Amino acid sequence: MKRKKSDLFVKTQKSLTGKYSSLILLFLFLFISLLYAIAYFWFTSAEKNELMKMAKNETNSVEQLLEDFRVRKHEPQFFTGNSNQLFYYVVNSHGELILQTEQLSLFKGEFLQLIAEWTPAKEQIRTEDVKIHQDKILKHKKEDQFSAYIPKEQDLTIMMIAQPIYDRNQLIGYLYLGQDITDISELLRGLFIILLIMMVVFSIIAYSFSSVMSKRAMVPIRQAFKRQQEFVADASHELRTPLSVMLSSIEILEMEKDQLSEMPARMVDNVKEEVKRMTGLVGDLLTLARSDTDDPQHISFERIDFHSVAEKAAHSFEPHALEKKIQLDFEVHPPVIVFGQKERLTQLLYILLDNAIKYSREDGVVTLAVWKEKDDAFISVSDSGIGIGEKDLPYIFERFYRVDRARTRQNGGHGLGLSIAKWIVDIHGGRLTVESKLDIGSTFLVKLPQKR
Repeated sequence: MKRKKSDLFVKTQKSLTGKYSSLILLFLFLFISLLYAIAYFWFTSAEKNELMKMAKNETNSVEQLLEDFRVRKHEPQFFTGNSNQLFYYVVNSHGELILQTEQLSLFKGEFLQLIAEWTPAKEQIRTEDVKIHQDKILKHKKEDQFSAYIPKEQDLTIMMIAQPIYDRNQLIGYLYLGQDITDISELLRGLFIILLIMMVVFSIIAYSFSSVMSKRAMVPIRQAFKRQQEFVADASHELRTPLSVMLSSIEILEMEKDQLSEMPARMVDNVKEEVKRMTGLVGDLLTLARSDTDDPQHISFERIDFHSVAEKAAHSFEPHALEKKIQLDFEVHPPVIVFGQKERLTQLLYILLDNAIKYSREDGVVTLAVWKEKDDAFISVSDSGIGIGEKDLPYIFERFYRVDRARTRQNGGHGLGLSIAKWIVDIHGGRLTVESKLDIGSTFLVKLPQKR
């Protein structure tokens, strides 16, 4: 039968695997980012340097050419630029086009629009994408309105530079050069995809490597924890006998308490309470030590009439409730059949009822309810006690966790009862939840699945 089990080592191993793989992936991400940044800077810098050199040479040529024109209106002239240039425009200070040439005359409007939206004083070099409509090229193909250059891609990536033109130290216009860097952009995009694929592949390798390393790291931890479990189990088992002898001896002394003076009699009572507390603590430690080693798969379960189990538990706590003037109510709707271990389920009820009565005020009410819904059995233990703060609720099932240490010790608790209760519910494949408010009370709800 398959049971849910919270394995501390599995959680720790997963945590180590996650941390190892995250660290490896972090270094891998930094390496890939640095590699891509270097490649991007290398290629774009080379293009920028080439474009700037070209623009400087062309500016000198234009300034020499405009020596005859000076600054006057003139019909735009065609100028044969470098073969690597996508377009070449010279605009005067009034924004009028005076020299031009482009390899894709069909897209002259798009190129001029890029220039019109540009403020060269703020940005000398910029990169833009231009959408290429192939249908437009095909439509005008027979009219020879474009050069032999036809772009292969649907988008052109253009690097542009704006170079000021001076005449007698006076700004008279700008030279605009555009160069097609689509191939470089595609190369960088392909490099990015390759690096991304490499990162995914290395992520899988890193996770596998981290999983192996975390398993090896857990070996000595498992061994140390096993030795600790064995020590706790052996020590708890060995302590039970002397504690039982001490308790029996104290009970014999109690029979002679009338012959003792006040101080020795009080000491006998105090020692008896401490021995009882130590006996309970040793028993709980032994239970938890067994819970860490027992495999739920090998725990024997049987069909139990839970009505009778709950009724006996309620009757057992009636004297304790009367002693504190607490009303103990028992609500059950038979039949409630549970598939589980009778001894452990009885222990579960004892823990929940003991806590409810222990932390309830005088004249309070504790209610034990058992019912069935569809294929699940439910146990509810509610009290009108001191309650549990919201900040403490997530931790109350942890071992040795106590909300109020002074009050808990005064009531004889040692912070293991709810941990044992949670373990019992877990080995039965159930769920244990709690709702509580300070100074109002708490309700512990157990849901046990019906197994056949």
